[in-house]
Amino acid sequence: MRDADDFDDFVRARWTATARLAYALTLDHQQAEDLAQEAFTKLWFHWRKLSGGSPEAYLRKIVTTTFLSGRRRRWIGERPTEIPPDTAVGPATAQVEERLALRQAMARLSPRQRAAVYLRYAEDLSERTVAELLGCSISAVKSHTRRGLEALRTDTTFTTPDELAELAGRGIA
Repeated sequence: MRDADDFDDFVRARWTATARLAYALTLDHQQAEDLAQEAFTKLWFHWRKLSGGSPEAYLRKIVTTTFLSGRRRRWIGERPTEIPPDTAVGPATAQVEERLALRQAMARLSPRQRAAVYLRYAEDLSERTVAELLGCSISAVKSHTRRGLEALRTDTTFTTPDELAELAGRGIA
């Protein structure tokens, strides 16, 4: 049986990784924080019942299912502008631009494709684990991952025209 002190320690230890997962799914810092907080709140209600199991896996499942179910609800609220008011200038600009391009490309993927690609490659989870988190079959995870990677490879904001031509020449794109 687990107690409240164990939960506090667990939250402190897993907050960063959980917020990172939530950000990868939502692509928005505020929504990611809200998602992480909601996931920890849901975990709290089941904390005492978790004995011998893996709370990390259960937490990932909560984050993923909460994100996917939240996408079904219609939300009318703030909308960010397309172009930020200030542009970064300096040696890190290329790296920032690359991250923004990747973020934009990931945003164009379906929520399931985004979750599958992120969980498989950034979190380095097995296809079976991702299938359990997404509540689908392993073949569906493979399909979501393949389609997501294919979309990222051919996305023009993430891939330059020269890179696209090279990929097409190798039969990848």
